[in-house]
Amino acid sequence: MSSTRSRSLDLVKWCTYAGMVAGLPTALWRLPLVMGATLGTPDLWREQQSIPGAGTWYLLLLSAMQLTAIGCMFFLTIEPRKVTPRWLPTNQRRLVPAIIGGTGIAGALVLALLVTMSVIAWDKVDPFASADYDAWAWVCAGCYLLAALWPPLLGAASVGYLRRHGARAVQVNQDTSTTREEPRTRT
Repeated sequence: MSSTRSRSLDLVKWCTYAGMVAGLPTALWRLPLVMGATLGTPDLWREQQSIPGAGTWYLLLLSAMQLTAIGCMFFLTIEPRKVTPRWLPTNQRRLVPAIIGGTGIAGALVLALLVTMSVIAWDKVDPFASADYDAWAWVCAGCYLLAALWPPLLGAASVGYLRRHGARAVQVNQDTSTTREEPRTRT
């Protein structure tokens, strides 16, 4: 019989990997556009986005940033001591789980904002907004719908990571701390 702790570990990893998979299609969708494929996007949209041209660099940079963010999610699946330099003082080493988990939560909040803004301005985000939906339009919409799952999955993985590793860091702090007497005041 597995313990609650082992199920928590699996849930964190599952949310992390599912979040990676959810964020990947939109980045991959943009890469063929960068390489010159039209993917059925309307000529007017490509012209407005300056593709080919300056818009190509924007798409490339956006995809690179997204793939980097997805890659950073691997830190949520790794024990903090494996990514912490040994030369770092002990009291700073204990901060690593909080930094990793906190960064994940901050990323989830930023992604949630971006998804919300994209939904509000969907006609500007969706290249097929003014056209009839064909197979390419549905593929594009599917990629973006999956991306909407990325923030909650990243948030859940980050909170689970903090619960798993944050409690351990606090316990280590309590075990190694010394009790100090409060200075006495005259009455």
